[in-house]
Amino acid sequence: MTIPEMTLTALNVGRRQPLFSEPLSLSTSGGEIWAVLGENGIGKSTLLLTLAGLLPPLAGSVRLGDRVLHRARRRLVAREVGLLLQQPNLDFPFTVREAVGAGRFAHHSGWGAISAADRQAIDAALSDCDLIRLQDQPVDRLSGGEQHRVALATLFAQSPRVCLFDEPVNHLDLRHRARLMSRMRSLARDENRLIIMAVHDINMAARLADRVLLLYPGGGHDHGEARDMLTASRLQRVYDHPLRSVEWHGERLWVPELNHWS
Repeated sequence: MTIPEMTLTALNVGRRQPLFSEPLSLSTSGGEIWAVLGENGIGKSTLLLTLAGLLPPLAGSVRLGDRVLHRARRRLVAREVGLLLQQPNLDFPFTVREAVGAGRFAHHSGWGAISAADRQAIDAALSDCDLIRLQDQPVDRLSGGEQHRVALATLFAQSPRVCLFDEPVNHLDLRHRARLMSRMRSLARDENRLIIMAVHDINMAARLADRVLLLYPGGGHDHGEARDMLTASRLQRVYDHPLRSVEWHGERLWVPELNHWS
């Protein structure tokens, strides 16, 4: 699968006021995993909505190939870009399979019958998210973690070339977190998709991400290779809290200092 570059040019985002103190410009490509790190309320979700073409930028542009996303037809964008919201609304009486099948809507010109390719994509998404045994259950009767897996499966069934995740491991237990992280890595490495995830889990970023975008308090930002961005000084600037690294089986993991307020 060939993925066109997603290019951010002199970008600023926000609902009314710009969130960045200076414009953001960067380029991404298929096969990469990007992590966006920052405090609560810093603008991670707003940035992802802008990257998905759902919120127009306050300045600059987001392009996928030669297409300006916020000006393109929604169905065309949805074939290319998928977004997992931090708090998806799944309060409706559809079955799990019906909800996941909604991810295929972008690939149709109307409400016609689903195709063999649709069924294959839905089956794969249900399997990826461990939902086969729940596929006939009403979504509104599931637990929060199960509903989150339905939202993930809907995105996977959509089969976008660019996958945007807002706090993807929210509400997931340990086993399903590990399963999702493995699937995200496979989407990038094996299927050449672009993954951009906004996360609070620094260690998830450290284990998965090739590149990192840091959002600092006050509107500053920095981006680059994960090994260059994930340093004690940069992370303390992001979170206004000291962290230290530990080595674990050749990997560097991060833990917050607990005596900071002593």
